[in-house]
Amino acid sequence: MKFLKLSLAACVAVCGIVSSASAQDLEEAIRGVDVSGMLRYRYRDDRYTDRNYVKDNADKGVARHQWRAEALFKTPVMDAVSMNLSVRYHNPEQNVNHGNGLYDNNGNLIPGTEGSSKGFGAGKDSSFGVGEFNVVITPDFTNTTIKAGKMILTTPLNDPLDDRGTGILAMNSDLSHWTFVGGAFDSWSIDDFQPGYVDPFTGNNTGGSITKPLYTIAALANYETSAGNIGAQIWGFKIDDILDSGMFLQLGFSNSLFHITGQYAFANLDNDPQHLLAQAAYNGERVRGGADLYTLEAGVRFHDYNVPLALKLGYMGNTQDSYAVSLDNEGSFNKVGQIWFENNATGVSISTLPIEGQSMSNVHQGNSLSVFYGSLNYDILDNLNVGIEYVNGTNELKYGVGSNGDIDFQEITPIIRWQYTKNLAFSTYYAMLTTDRDKNISPKNVGVLPANSTDSEDRNRLQVEVRYTF
Repeated sequence: MKFLKLSLAACVAVCGIVSSASAQDLEEAIRGVDVSGMLRYRYRDDRYTDRNYVKDNADKGVARHQWRAEALFKTPVMDAVSMNLSVRYHNPEQNVNHGNGLYDNNGNLIPGTEGSSKGFGAGKDSSFGVGEFNVVITPDFTNTTIKAGKMILTTPLNDPLDDRGTGILAMNSDLSHWTFVGGAFDSWSIDDFQPGYVDPFTGNNTGGSITKPLYTIAALANYETSAGNIGAQIWGFKIDDILDSGMFLQLGFSNSLFHITGQYAFANLDNDPQHLLAQAAYNGERVRGGADLYTLEAGVRFHDYNVPLALKLGYMGNTQDSYAVSLDNEGSFNKVGQIWFENNATGVSISTLPIEGQSMSNVHQGNSLSVFYGSLNYDILDNLNVGIEYVNGTNELKYGVGSNGDIDFQEITPIIRWQYTKNLAFSTYYAMLTTDRDKNISPKNVGVLPANSTDSEDRNRLQVEVRYTF
């Protein structure tokens, strides 16, 4: 074999010829590509009184800036095949903290950091990457869609904004009023999961994937009647070494005046000592094998009677050993309120995974949840809505004989939403959360409470959001 030596100039010339021969105009390359997405800015200001139930805790709060951008590119369908690619930027929450210093995992001031903050709202950006990258096959002879690659996890146990999976998902709607779903993923990630490390400033995960195969099947029904719409869902789940079996059921009715929806989820958790969740139990974040959660919600809208008012009431509870039934800490479960879930004050976490929000400091046997909620919304203008959300609940934690306790909580949150244009929206809320606990309940990562511990804690959050969608 002979090797031909080329000068640098010759190499550049050859590369230029090759690229010119295969290149095409940008306009031609992107013709027919559909682009959608959003740009979002958030400002959050959290304020605490006696945080982690410590009287006069020096941690008074933190303020953060957050920016997010997403763009999804969909190629036109050619021979029943198209491609999806999304790019996303989501900066870590830049901690401005008003110069009050930095804090460790236990909420304690780090000596020597007084007068400083993390990033001052303009620190180094590090969260840019691919959100979706998949192929979509839509055969002409059937109403079936097959998606393979990296995609959003759109199950009722996931957050459809941040949870991703790599695998295959098939959906069929050949039967009128019904859609059947089947999916298998060899790796996946959720934004709430914290495998052994919690960022003390954001409380977010480290971004790692869970390499335990996830399988799901589902049947979804939708019927339009003269009285209104009837919808139903049934999902089944299995995750190696995490979830032996799980299910989610939903049944609802709605029309222009009234809606009522019931939800029920059950999880048979895998407790083998070598498995992920059992290992988490050693750190006090696991419960026994049987878990369930149900919600019942009803609402009424008076818009048909020229009264722009809407009212919603609901209840959330469980009957099994615990209510750890979801993957993400919210999923598709009905609720209102902004900050009562996923924090150390209430200890409420519906995730099967070790995440922020669970309050137990030792291995516990179970927990029970009882939550009443309601919301009232009024349209001042066609594009301006004001509302208030109310939550009142009890989180009962069961450690064993003589070691049980309750955390009672209440959240009141006024909200304003302004749809300035079709694409641009502004919103703001001010959430006020109060909690009261039994003395033997201590927040996660805090351990033994000091002598100046207290029975109550207050958390307030101001959030301002600007969102542009396209």
